[in-house]
Amino acid sequence: MKYFWLEKSLLPQEMGYELFSVEHIISLLILIVINIVLYSAFCRLDGKKQDIFLKICALTLPIVEAFKIIVLIIEGVFDAQYFPLYLCSIGIFIFPVAMFAKHKMISEYAAETGLLMVIPGSLMALLFPNWIGFYQPFSFLSIYSYLWHGLIILIPICMWKKGMAVIKAESIIHSFVVLAILLPIVLICDQFFYQNYWFLERPDLNNPFLFIYEQYGYTLYITCIMLLAFVMCSLSFCVFSVLQKKRIGKTK
Repeated sequence: MKYFWLEKSLLPQEMGYELFSVEHIISLLILIVINIVLYSAFCRLDGKKQDIFLKICALTLPIVEAFKIIVLIIEGVFDAQYFPLYLCSIGIFIFPVAMFAKHKMISEYAAETGLLMVIPGSLMALLFPNWIGFYQPFSFLSIYSYLWHGLIILIPICMWKKGMAVIKAESIIHSFVVLAILLPIVLICDQFFYQNYWFLERPDLNNPFLFIYEQYGYTLYITCIMLLAFVMCSLSFCVFSVLQKKRIGKTK
């Protein structure tokens, strides 16, 4: 518990573990079990209680993020790198919009973006996490990072289960429209704060494209990032399209 709350710059040395190590795999398995339990509980609720469940989850994101920021401020290490402007962090903004927006189209766009963009991005973050090289598994920022990414995977899946988003060909376009709206803000913040939001400037620790960046430069790296976004979005689209057809088939 001595180092439980400390941010990486305050630790005496890098206390993390390696990619796909026992600690990493066990952490992922625990997260999968938690999400399965929560999803099963969600499925047993009626429509109104499902709506309350999702609203609580959507509001939990900014609350937990605010708590993390308070911890970092108290430690005196909070700076621009911890602003919620990373790709996974857009869940803070789009999921409350999806749950509380009065306009159905806005709610659908937000839910579709969660399914086709946030879920793939979160899965990549969990498979190639940039925090494991610094923290022990049982530390605040490690636990926070796993649970955060698990929650932003759970929320859009539950939204889809509830019927808030119907996956169709246009859903991919809708998701990229949302990203296109947010992209200029992220680019400006990247330049203004000298940060690397959405990894648009360079790859981070454990990024699978780090080798490409180091060997072939930025142009090929950013091209791979854009291609990966499209591929992951398309794969997510295919998965939920198949599940959707099966669900429709069962109701006939």
